[in-house]
Amino acid sequence: MEKQTIKNLSEEYLMWLQVERRFAQSSIVSYRSRLKCFVRDVGDIDLSEFTMEHIFKLKQILYKRENSEVFIGVCLACIKGLLKYYRDQYSITLKINPDLITIPKRPRREVVFLTSEEIQRFRDSIDINPICGLRFRTLTEVLLGTGMRISEALSLDRTSIDFETKEALVIGKGSKQRTIFFNEESIMWIKLYLERRTDKNPALFITTGKNRLTNQDNTRYFKRQRKIAGINKKVTPHCLRHCFASHLAFNNCPFTEIKTLCGHERLDTTIKYYIGLTDKSRAKQAHEQYLKY
Repeated sequence: MEKQTIKNLSEEYLMWLQVERRFAQSSIVSYRSRLKCFVRDVGDIDLSEFTMEHIFKLKQILYKRENSEVFIGVCLACIKGLLKYYRDQYSITLKINPDLITIPKRPRREVVFLTSEEIQRFRDSIDINPICGLRFRTLTEVLLGTGMRISEALSLDRTSIDFETKEALVIGKGSKQRTIFFNEESIMWIKLYLERRTDKNPALFITTGKNRLTNQDNTRYFKRQRKIAGINKKVTPHCLRHCFASHLAFNNCPFTEIKTLCGHERLDTTIKYYIGLTDKSRAKQAHEQYLKY
C-alpha cells in the first residue's frame, strides 16, 4: 500500500469531515490551514511512523510563537482527528494512540456586548448616503434583529426572506437548517437597501463589484465604525450576536427560547454564555438596593 502522509491524506479526511461529520465550510478551511502549518513546521510525516514526539515538537513551536490556547487546541484536534481517521478507515496499527493527545481546555471567553446606548451610537455613526454605508447599516440591523451568525447572514439571498412572516430558512452550524426571525427594523432596512440596488445579483449582501459579500470584506468596516462611534470594545459581527442574546436575557426571555433563536444545539451552551450576565446585573441591582449602613 502507498505510504500515507499528512499531505496525501488531508483532502480525503477533509471531505469525510464535510460529508460524514457535517463540518461547516469555515471549519474545513480552518482545518486545511492547520494541516498545512503542521507540514511546514514539523514535516510531512508518514502517518504510520507518527509518534508523540511529533506532537511535542508542534506544541513547542506553537507555545514559542505565543499562539492562543484556542489556536493550539484546533491544531491538535485537527491532527488527532486525522490520525484517528487513518487508524479507523484503513485498519492501521499506529505507533501513537491518538486518544492520548490532550487538547488544552478552552478558557471561558468573556461575552462582549454593547449597551443600548452604545448600540444606538454605533447605528447613528454609520453614513448611509453611499451604498456601502447603507449596506453596512442593513447588515448591522439584520445581525441585531435576528441574532444570526455572520456566515448565515451572508448566505442569504433576496428570495430567502418571507417579508410577510418576517422569516427565513438558513443553514446554520453543523449544516443544520433553522428558521430565523426578523424584527420590523431589520426588514425596513433590507427594503431600503434593496430599493437602492440596480443589479440582478440574487445575494442579499453584495460588494460594490457585485459579488457576494464575505466576512473578510466586513472586518475593516467594523473596526473603522467602532472608532468613529467612540466605542472602546471590540465590535465584530459576533459581538452583535452577543448583543441580541444578552439583551433578550436582560429582558427576562426564557433561556430555552434564546437557545432556539440563537440556533444553539444545547441549552447548556446558552446558559454557560449568558446566565452569568443576568446574575451580575441582578447582583448589582441588589447591591444598590439593599446595601445600607
